[in-house]
Amino acid sequence: MRVLGVLALCAMVGGCAASAPEVRARLGQEYVGRNVDTLVMKWGPPTSSFRMNSGQSSYVWQLATETTLTSDRSAKTYACKVNVIASPTGTIEQLNTEDPNAGDGLLGVMGAYGSMCGERLGMKPQG
Repeated sequence: MRVLGVLALCAMVGGCAASAPEVRARLGQEYVGRNVDTLVMKWGPPTSSFRMNSGQSSYVWQLATETTLTSDRSAKTYACKVNVIASPTGTIEQLNTEDPNAGDGLLGVMGAYGSMCGERLGMKPQG
């Protein structure tokens, strides 16, 4: 019951980040069809890039990394990565994210804090 209360409070206050599917959809709507230089200007150079035999290019931006220690003394590292496929002319054709939930504990696992990319990009939930 307490978890539901926190989730409701989070939704009312609007301080939570958008979910991973929402971030992916919004980034796709904003950037697919635009030149990849738009992302370079916004986020800086990609972490990695690769020219494919088809002439398309693959780009990866790692926008955030978080390492947490678990109770068994191991470490888990999570990252917000944005993967882009661009045409030979540089037009973004596909955009996807590797985007775990933000935060630790039960609420983090349940997605109460939104996604890591949503948090990093300052995207609030819509709807």
